[in-house]
Amino acid sequence: MRKITILLLIVSMTVLLAGCGSGGSAESETTLEFKKNGQVVHTIVEDFSADYYDLDELETDVKSQIEEYNTRVGSDRISLDSSELEDGTLTMVMTFQGAEDYSSFYRQALFCGTVKAAFEAGYDLDIELNSAQEEGTTINKQDILDMGERHIIVAREAIHLKPYADILYASGDVEVTGDRDAVVTDGQSLSYIIFR
Repeated sequence: MRKITILLLIVSMTVLLAGCGSGGSAESETTLEFKKNGQVVHTIVEDFSADYYDLDELETDVKSQIEEYNTRVGSDRISLDSSELEDGTLTMVMTFQGAEDYSSFYRQALFCGTVKAAFEAGYDLDIELNSAQEEGTTINKQDILDMGERHIIVAREAIHLKPYADILYASGDVEVTGDRDAVVTDGQSLSYIIFR
């Protein structure tokens, strides 16, 4: 029960902080950074100043959950890279070998791959996306499917996202804050980003 509580704490931190600010670095807000090799780096930034918080206890519980996950899947798919407490702010960095590991660990929808692979995985691409470069320009399902080898992130979480290449299109609930920065503003439905 305690492990579930800690996992829920981490997920809650992610959800609560994702909307804070729109253009900071990974060190100042909770972020998912997508690497070209498929890895997803999850940086959690959370107020940890209450007296009843215990960093050592949290680290122990997170490491235990990671170990259980890695044992269950048969390889080291998740690592806890760092955790530090500075001026009452917790910064914890975890690396997932793929979006599927993040999705399975947190039980939260997350996909990163080609448009073709997203379609084959059953993601609904009957959507309208806004251009990140040309205001007022949109694309629909057929345009999206024609971009089969472009990369797409699909997320159901209000969080800051950093793809490894320039953002081309995004759904209406995504605020593009830079060439490779975006903030998902609605964690209730699937959000989409297509990038180079």
